[in-house]
Formats: sequence, structure tokens, C-alpha cells
Amino acid sequence: MLIYPIYPIKTRKNKDNSTEVFDVIRKQWVILTPEEFVRQHFIHYLMNEKSFPKETIIVEKEINVFNVKKRFDVAVINKFQEILLLAEIKAPTVKLDQKVIDQILTYNTSLQSRHLVITNGLEQWVFEKVDEKWVMIKDIKPFKQC
Repeated sequence: MLIYPIYPIKTRKNKDNSTEVFDVIRKQWVILTPEEFVRQHFIHYLMNEKSFPKETIIVEKEINVFNVKKRFDVAVINKFQEILLLAEIKAPTVKLDQKVIDQILTYNTSLQSRHLVITNGLEQWVFEKVDEKWVMIKDIKPFKQC
């Protein structure tokens, strides 16, 4: 059972009989993998529970980290195009551990977000940078507080 509310996401079968979900941010149909299921509910959680405007959310964008192309899962930007929140999404079967923390910290060397989230849909770990140190906090702050 996900820790996020179950939102009414749009799904369909494609010509290969795979299930696709409509991503309201990318405005396209994508294959509904376990990770994508978590990502879609996380995105709706940000919009519906934390008041993040849809226009501020970016999904699966390629970035350059130490001259290597990587792709982050979800980020939120402000009006100055600065990253407010960076999230790494995993499938429910993937354990949240130091490896996942290291992955998001590596991505953040390029993006410089003050808020980091890792989630597998069953757990959510939220970190905030305070006085140059990462502190674990209880939950994602509402958009206006980021």
C-alpha cells in the first residue's frame, strides 16, 4: 500500500497490450512500470497535498553530472528556474538505503537543491539543507515554504 493517496490516474492499453499511464507533466503516455506508478502518485501528491503548481514540476530531465549524462526523476523549480526540490523515485521493491541517498546527492552536485526526497512509495525520506548540512525532516514542505 502506497503512503501517498491513490489518485485517479489515466491508463490505457497500447498496441503491444502494455499498460500506459498519462503523465500530466510530460503530457504524454508512458509505460506504467512500478517506478512510474510511484512517480505518478508522488507528482499528484505534490500538486494536491503540497500545492506545487503543475508548471513548476519537471519530470525525467537529462543533466550532466561529472561529464556523464544522467536523468533525474522529479524536480521542482521556482520562477527563477532554481531547483527547489529534487526527488529520486524507486519501485516499491527497491529498498531506500545509502546507495539511493548517494545517487540523489550526486545528481544534486549539478542542481543544488535545498530539498531532497527519496521514495519507493512505501517510504519517503526528506532532507533539507540547513547550515550546509543535510537534515532529515518529517515531510515535504508546502510549495510556498520551499
